[in-house]
Amino acid sequence: MNIEKYLASGVIDSYWAGELSDEEMQEVDALTMEFPQIQSEMDEIHEAIVQFAKDTQNMPNSEILQKVELQIGHSEQEAFLKVLEETQEEPDYKPLNMINVWSIAATILLIFSVSFNYIFYQKARDVQHQIQALNMENTQLAEQVGQNKAALQYAEGRMAHLLNEDNIHVHMVGLAVAPDASADVFWNRVSNNVFISIEDLPEPPHGHQYQLWAIKPGKAPVDAGVFEHTKNVQQLKVITGNIEAFAVTLEKEGGSPVATVNQTFVKGFLKKS
Repeated sequence: MNIEKYLASGVIDSYWAGELSDEEMQEVDALTMEFPQIQSEMDEIHEAIVQFAKDTQNMPNSEILQKVELQIGHSEQEAFLKVLEETQEEPDYKPLNMINVWSIAATILLIFSVSFNYIFYQKARDVQHQIQALNMENTQLAEQVGQNKAALQYAEGRMAHLLNEDNIHVHMVGLAVAPDASADVFWNRVSNNVFISIEDLPEPPHGHQYQLWAIKPGKAPVDAGVFEHTKNVQQLKVITGNIEAFAVTLEKEGGSPVATVNQTFVKGFLKKS
């Protein structure tokens, strides 16, 4: 017999909920005596039901019992008493105390109610866990969609600037401070607008920001603007004149009027026509 499959079938839950026939309950009792695993599962669910009843204060009390007793019709009481009389072996039995009898019956009904409540609680909790898992999965999917959308916008922006015949493309490569760093500048020769696209720049430390510089022959670097550490194509300042190169330095947040040359991360030269 496959014990694990039997336990997973839910027959033990149905046993405590009173959903099984007499024959099925007898079969469970027999298997419980034969297999310790089934006995352990029976004990565990029984303890959980009792604990659940204590936690939710659903154990029967005098007020609840009285309400249940009142709901039991007089005809049902007479029928139940008649069955008890017919099953007595001794003819001179003493009449049963009906209040005690129906209190016991009400208690049994309430125990079954607690069992149903516990099973419902367990199933509701499982559903809640499934909903939480689905919400987490949806959140992860939403984040992934957002990342893919941002990557697509970045690729589209770069492609638009690369295909613009008025743009001069300058690829800046990493220097000694950051050998693996790289970024691209697009300088429009008609409007003189400057755009930057980061490929790989280290995350700037707190309180610092990257700044782009236009380098002209024989002159100090010209401030082309600070930019955020993001892969989106960003428009910076308008730069005119004879430019031979662009470079990026790390400056204090807000930028600097003078380039910190020893903190130059990337640099690229315009191609000579």
